[in-house]
Amino acid sequence: MTDSIRIESTDLQTPEVEEYVETQNYLQRSIGAVDDQPWIIRLVYANWFYLAICSMAGALAGWAILEPWYDDNSEAEIDVVGILLFPVVAAFVGLFLGAAEGIICRNPFRALKCGVVGMGVGFVGGFVALIPTSIVFGISSTLAVSLWDNPAENTMPTGIALLVLMMGRSVAWAIAAIPGGMGQGIALKERKVIINGVVGALLGGLVGGLLFDPISLILLTEDGQATYSRAVGFAAIGGSVGLFVGLVEGWTKTAWLLMRKGPLAGKQFILFKDTTVLGSSPKADVYLFKDDAIEPRHAQIINRGGRFEIEDCDTPDGTYVNGVMVRRHVLQNGDQIVLGKTLLEFSVTEAKQT
Repeated sequence: MTDSIRIESTDLQTPEVEEYVETQNYLQRSIGAVDDQPWIIRLVYANWFYLAICSMAGALAGWAILEPWYDDNSEAEIDVVGILLFPVVAAFVGLFLGAAEGIICRNPFRALKCGVVGMGVGFVGGFVALIPTSIVFGISSTLAVSLWDNPAENTMPTGIALLVLMMGRSVAWAIAAIPGGMGQGIALKERKVIINGVVGALLGGLVGGLLFDPISLILLTEDGQATYSRAVGFAAIGGSVGLFVGLVEGWTKTAWLLMRKGPLAGKQFILFKDTTVLGSSPKADVYLFKDDAIEPRHAQIINRGGRFEIEDCDTPDGTYVNGVMVRRHVLQNGDQIVLGKTLLEFSVTEAKQT
């Protein structure tokens, strides 16, 4: 028969016990209760929303630059403004769309880099797109005129002729919008982001281009000037491009982080790279600012064929998963990651989890 062990209250107050408790507290990080963000915050941080707003602003900026020199009744042999239409609008869509993620994440470095590359790709690509867009729109315009029963000057076609014209413009803008959606992916050198941008811009250009002529039909002035209709039409095209780029990113994502606590609480970060760096450096893939406990390169999440592992980068404060300090850990859906004062929730699609 073994003797029972007695622990007196004085035994719990020894330096050894206090040191052990302090060590356990250091090795664990309490998550605490986390409230859901208000719907307005979730909306602002939804990528489809801010990409749509930024892309719309870009299209309007391109329109504002060209519009003072636009004359719908001009009989000039060479329409310089018309030639610049696709390149300039695509350039500014690329600029604003590329800079959007950096702006929303308070990362001027990323905003400048992706914005400048997006603008360059959009402008050059817009010029290249002039050939196929001219062919497509030329064919549709000719066909629309042939189907128009009573063609008249400074008026829009109706019926089947209008539908053909709308379809031709829709395809033309889908082609022209592609360069505007590619910039961010090219700047980040990420194939998946490029593909998402191409598909999103293509769909957005189709939808926005389809709306252009009905808008013009409503807002066209009696003297044949389409200033306001172009403004609204370009806004619709730009907004559609950004909207669909964001939606495609959401449809194709496999793993992501949701910031539950921190300066961007409510923001979602899609893990599209094989290695995603988390840190306080603007060059980090997930930029965690305003936190002295987070190192420039604090942790990284590595995608090993659908299995996501988080690794601490030998930081003084450490990386915690579900309250426990880890050096390396295989992430599961719903895991809570704490770096400094920032709490991130990891999510993965069921197909990738199994």
